[in-house]
Amino acid sequence: MEIGRSIRKLRQEWGITQEALAEAMHVSPQSVSKWDTGTTTPDIALLPELAIYFGVSMDTLFSLDKDDYLARITAMLRDEHTITAADFTWAEGYLQGRLTENQADTESRKRLVELYRHRINRDMLAWGRQAEEGILQDPMDVDLVKSLVQVREKRQERDRLIAFLTPLAEADTDNYVVREELIEACIRNREFLKAEQLMGTGACRPAYSLFRGDILLLQGDEKGAVQIWLALAESLEEQEKTDGGLAAWTYYQAAERLEKIGRYDEALRLYEDSRNAAVHPKPLDSLYARAFLYEKLGRLSEAVQMWREILRGLAEDYHITNGETIDWPKRELTRLLAGMEA
Repeated sequence: MEIGRSIRKLRQEWGITQEALAEAMHVSPQSVSKWDTGTTTPDIALLPELAIYFGVSMDTLFSLDKDDYLARITAMLRDEHTITAADFTWAEGYLQGRLTENQADTESRKRLVELYRHRINRDMLAWGRQAEEGILQDPMDVDLVKSLVQVREKRQERDRLIAFLTPLAEADTDNYVVREELIEACIRNREFLKAEQLMGTGACRPAYSLFRGDILLLQGDEKGAVQIWLALAESLEEQEKTDGGLAAWTYYQAAERLEKIGRYDEALRLYEDSRNAAVHPKPLDSLYARAFLYEKLGRLSEAVQMWREILRGLAEDYHITNGETIDWPKRELTRLLAGMEA
């Protein structure tokens, strides 16, 4: 194993005893002796420390025994549930170094991809666990519930999501936060009967009409779905007087659904209704939605108008005048204006 001979060479050049190196690396002298003879190699977490100790680059150490360390990374990815930060940093640097030398090194690239996938998987497991623990503490926390839905959908764990939310919904029929997310999960999972049963208990909510339209659409009845969504929108006038925020949200949700099935004129109208119903500071979601849809339809002057309203809303309602939140709409506006002039 070349890495051991390299360490022995460096140690001898610097006049460092096995005992002194062992003390510096917090290992036994016997371990250093085994490195010297090639019986074993240092733990990968020690390599950065060894490089610093001898004043050489990591690449110098890595390049001496490529196949051995590639095999160790493979074993680490296969066998370890959690990769330490030190091991991750070392493996990432090593693999990137090999790819710098040879972009066609497919084996190194595959392991680097797997390394990132391993980390994402670990982080998503922690994400879901923390979200669940937070929801158990506060089942009405909208952000935590939506975050849990997001991670479970990303991991294709809808059954697990439904199993977690169901007892919470049963325990508190007034918890619309959990109930509505559970109903949507059931509909996406095509558990229509359970979704209907959940909508049959607790207080009736405007979202239920949205969900019933979703069910009809999945069952192939697009006309019926559209009728439900448009009827819901027409019924929101009174809702606007008592809860403008809920009315604005409902208009927006109906508009999104209509846009997805190509009912663009109705969608644009409901996006505008959502904006008008909203309370101050008015959310900008409906303006962004209209800007993108107008551009999709080739109605560039109206898209430009939406981006200008977005910039005005950011400045006047949210007091945001710099940073990426402002820069992005400015770039979009500049791009559209340039396209109109071309």
